[in-house]
Amino acid sequence: MKEIPVLVTIQSCARRDDDSEEPISLMTTGTLRLEDDAAVLTYQEILDESIPPQTVSVTARVDMITMQREGDYATQMAFQRGQRYEGVYQTPYGSMDMAIFCTRLHYDLSENGGEIFLAYQMDMNGQFAGMHQMHMQVMVQNG
Repeated sequence: MKEIPVLVTIQSCARRDDDSEEPISLMTTGTLRLEDDAAVLTYQEILDESIPPQTVSVTARVDMITMQREGDYATQMAFQRGQRYEGVYQTPYGSMDMAIFCTRLHYDLSENGGEIFLAYQMDMNGQFAGMHQMHMQVMVQNG
């Protein structure tokens, strides 16, 4: 399948127990590959200037989105509305148990770009870590 060069804009916000919010914005380039039963978005994520970029692959299927991050902060997450997913978040300092409960999931991706929206609760090591919302906009790069 053909890989389409894209510009990816991510707006994310985590709300903690004390109602504090942690907004995150990221703009990067990547590729979008459309398969028969899925759309695969791959991009580089820079978490911090002191560590190398992490490769992130987002696979969107009919009712499920999976996200895999490779590198020093590796993880794999699955988002399916109303379902809980348990996994491990790897860091250079050790690993943590992680759980995701997806409350909203929407995506619309085509050869013209599109968007992904996720809302979910995250727990780390069995403790509530926050309610998260993530909106990814995918724009095809010309040329």
